[in-house]
Amino acid sequence: MHRDETSIILNDLIYYVIPNLNSAEKLVLSTLESLSEAATNPLDILKRTDQRQAFGLETHRIRINLEHLLNRYRTEVDAILRSEGEYQGPVVEPDPQEADAIRSAKEIYQHVCAFQRGERPHPIPGR
Repeated sequence: MHRDETSIILNDLIYYVIPNLNSAEKLVLSTLESLSEAATNPLDILKRTDQRQAFGLETHRIRINLEHLLNRYRTEVDAILRSEGEYQGPVVEPDPQEADAIRSAKEIYQHVCAFQRGERPHPIPGR
């Protein structure tokens, strides 16, 4: 089996990638909400609304592809959940869209962590 950067142990996807994406999404959305509420210029409010919508679409795309991957490995996912994470599950080989979703989820989390450490001025990837 060829293992590259898109291969991932199913347990890691369930217990690390997805929860990290959830945390990052909450922080980004709350930051955008705060910036929008603090804005006095209508263009700034519009910009934050557009950013929020674009980010929401991106996380939706990621979630659809991750859900597709989890559904392909449903039996193994169920076994991991029943074992409460003790069972690691297989190394999964995502299709190109699923692999992109995994990379994007990790990238979003890394950007948010860099923002929290003060290394980035914005928590939004690409800013």
